[in-house]
Amino acid sequence: MILTACSVGLFAQDIDSLYSVFERNRDEQAYQAAVAIDKVIGREPNFTIETDKDEIKMKVLRTMILYYFNNNDFQHVIQYSEIGIAHYQKIGDLFNEAGCTMTLANAYQRFGQLDKAIEYYNRCCDLMDEIGGDMAAVNKRYVMNNIAEIHLAMGELETAEEMYQKCIEMLGTVEVNDTASNLDLATYYQNLAEVRIAQNNPEAVSFAEQSLELSQRYDDTPHKIINRLVALSKAYRLVGRDDEAGNLMDEALQIAQDNGETYLETSIYLQKGDYDKAIAMADEYHYDELLQEALERAYLVERERNPRLALEYYERSMMMKDSIFNENQQQLIRDYQVRYATAEKEHALELEQEKSKRNRLYIMVLTIIALLLFVIALIWYRLAMVRKKRNKELAHLNETKSHLLSIVSHDVKTPVGAMCQVLRGITDGYETIMDTDKKAQLMVLRSSSEALKDRMENIIQWVKQELANSVVIPKQFNVNELVVDCIKTQATSIGAKSLKVTNDVPHYLTAYDDMNVVSLVLQNLLGNAVKFSYPNGEIVIKAEHKGERIWISVADNGMGISEKKLEKIFNFMTSSAKGTGGETGTGIGLFVSKQFVDKIGGEITIESAKDQGTTVSFSIKYKMLER
Repeated sequence: MILTACSVGLFAQDIDSLYSVFERNRDEQAYQAAVAIDKVIGREPNFTIETDKDEIKMKVLRTMILYYFNNNDFQHVIQYSEIGIAHYQKIGDLFNEAGCTMTLANAYQRFGQLDKAIEYYNRCCDLMDEIGGDMAAVNKRYVMNNIAEIHLAMGELETAEEMYQKCIEMLGTVEVNDTASNLDLATYYQNLAEVRIAQNNPEAVSFAEQSLELSQRYDDTPHKIINRLVALSKAYRLVGRDDEAGNLMDEALQIAQDNGETYLETSIYLQKGDYDKAIAMADEYHYDELLQEALERAYLVERERNPRLALEYYERSMMMKDSIFNENQQQLIRDYQVRYATAEKEHALELEQEKSKRNRLYIMVLTIIALLLFVIALIWYRLAMVRKKRNKELAHLNETKSHLLSIVSHDVKTPVGAMCQVLRGITDGYETIMDTDKKAQLMVLRSSSEALKDRMENIIQWVKQELANSVVIPKQFNVNELVVDCIKTQATSIGAKSLKVTNDVPHYLTAYDDMNVVSLVLQNLLGNAVKFSYPNGEIVIKAEHKGERIWISVADNGMGISEKKLEKIFNFMTSSAKGTGGETGTGIGLFVSKQFVDKIGGEITIESAKDQGTTVSFSIKYKMLER
């Protein structure tokens, strides 16, 4: 039972799996999966089993996005925000679509992808304009404030200032008893103060003082009051009021400690120059950005008075950046190691340097010789690789030529010969042949021409792949929509046999692969299913996300394949049986499909039983997320 599979114990660490179960099922199974998600996250469900699944989905998505956002898992925030946006677009809910879009932009901002953040913030503004009304205007102002913060962080001070001023204009006249608007005004004043601080402009003091005064008067949150105090402290330092600046910073630190604002507490220690505490707290609470900044500042402070400690900070900072030290950085570390080594090591180094001077010319000659030998070896290796590549290409072309000649002589010659024979018989005895015989011969001619067309399509697909040396060009596409297009393409053949074709591919499933290749393979498999299905039969197309791959399957209940023939079904030039309507095949359809699937790095499998039907499955890449 799905209900059992959804128990909290089984999925306690796998919210993604629970959501996948929710999406695949309906009714009680979907409800139990949604309840399990809320329990894993630690929230009480705000829906019942009678609630519509679409409504449950909205509530579950909001819960998951909030959970991942609070846990700084912005990759999952992006993933589920995109699902939420698609869902809200489908049901026409502009307000919630705007909310998800704003969350997505915020996640990209926290993720450091600022261009993406600005793109989605602007999209959110467009949605607010479309929604209209006072609430939308307020939300648009918040979005503009976030965009301005990004410009400020990027050093685009004039743009940031213009946008903050625009926010104040949009706010309009603020009444004394309007607490919310006064607190918003406090935020904009602080932001303008930050711009002035970045410009070394003394006007920062006035903006920062007004911001703090409004926040304190209207009982703002401790978090924001701390930020106001820090901003005013920086403004006072800008004009030389250092004692007052220090007092404000101490006051901000005390409020942060009293209210458990660990991030701001860490930041204040960093600004006060207490790097040991800043590093310890950033380490404890995994504030990577603050830890990186604290390590860099600590390194700058300690490199003169305690070089060994500075070296530790420096190495740790570089490790956090996950990059290899460049030559200058390595030299700086070596300088510190040499300068502050023990006296014995310094003496040994001096001796080595003296010895190096005496043998400099000898070493230089050896270096030049070694370099020349390396260059010669590299050139030889590259020439060998070029020869190997050309030989491989020639062998491949020869093999392709042989295959092509085999196909033409085996699969094209037969229907062309049949067509010529029929045409010769009709033209030679046209006056004496009865109409019924003419019609029978024309039916043979039609069958042969259709067989030739089928053969040529497969040959052209295969030759394009083999000779054109085409490059795989992946892009994002909806799998369900691609299946719909393939079914439409073969509607005539499907209708001729009165077949029922079922598309069970989820509407939300998105792939990232070469869509043309996937379409060709799918067309081939669907064509085979139609060909070997009995009239009034059924064909089912499914797709399932498994790890980093999507498996697409085409299943029919037609004539099936014998076990003996199944063993070599993907081989080149495997003979093709006639279809249930007398259709003939090329014998290379599945061979060509496997070639294409191999080209995009996928797998293809087949399951079949005589007179019971056939299922062919192949894998493609799942949609890739930006990082």
